[in-house]
Amino acid sequence: MILTTLLNAVRPTHRLHSTDERLLGTEVEVQVVARTRAHAEHAEHAALTEIGRLNRVFDPSDPGSELCRWQAQAGAHVPLSLDLLRVLRLADHWRTLSGGALHPGTDAFGLLWRQAGATGQEPAPGTLARQASALRAEPWTLHADGSATLHARYPLSLHAVARGYIVDCAATVASRCPGVRSVLVNAAGNLRVIGGPGVQVPVADPFTVRDNAPPLAQVRVRGAALASGGCPHRGYQVGDRRYSHVIDPRTGAPVQDVPRVTVTAPECAAAHALATALNVMTPVAALALVNDLPGCEALIVTADGQQLSSAGWRARPRRAAMGGLIPAFR
Repeated sequence: MILTTLLNAVRPTHRLHSTDERLLGTEVEVQVVARTRAHAEHAEHAALTEIGRLNRVFDPSDPGSELCRWQAQAGAHVPLSLDLLRVLRLADHWRTLSGGALHPGTDAFGLLWRQAGATGQEPAPGTLARQASALRAEPWTLHADGSATLHARYPLSLHAVARGYIVDCAATVASRCPGVRSVLVNAAGNLRVIGGPGVQVPVADPFTVRDNAPPLAQVRVRGAALASGGCPHRGYQVGDRRYSHVIDPRTGAPVQDVPRVTVTAPECAAAHALATALNVMTPVAALALVNDLPGCEALIVTADGQQLSSAGWRARPRRAAMGGLIPAFR
């Protein structure tokens, strides 16, 4: 969905936006406001080129991507690009900071639960316990010479960090082009804004399906990022029971009563990682984590409708909605 923004508040400007590119399987929108149309086109092209370049690094569905080629060489010292090394370091950082609530090996459990959906039988407790034990070991080792050794023998996904990282890189590249005044890159509601007065984002009520329902909150994102997590409609059907698609990588069990989370942070990589981790953590632990992180805020809507927020979020001024409503929860 097109995101209507405040980016073009400074006149005169030339504004362009594109939605025909995909970022790790997700539609991505790029908006640029610049001094001339030529400046805007140049910056837009730079952002889309950067997205394409990084897709070739992180795309797990492309056997030729750097990520897939590295995974095919498990156990070997493999020289890696700076981009892949940076995302692996970020994954290590958020895995440690979240106490394992965010883990690149969570997809291994997803495979088990998809198989359970096909057979109609839940995964055996012993199978989940063995996989959880495997995830507690370090998935890789990063070496000082810029190489890395992959230890994990289970499926890996870096989406929780890589998607936000690509958004950040695309926005930064475009913002550095001549004549650019502001840039927004938006991948399914995970967005980064650089320059300009920012964007006003209404946070939709996850329990209301009416298009004209009033938003829960208004979030002004300026020189920062926003991401969301939690979806009430996705999951695994096993026999006559339905389980959430959100899985706790510490146990392998689907999370009950998945909260809907909206996070703001200085960068999209951090916002997206946090939104993913907070879906798994208890609200108390989630808010304690966010309150310890400078520049990060969160709104958590629990399954029973409670609205819980970090200290900084509660201090935000409430403003009238401007522009279009984007889906707050994906």
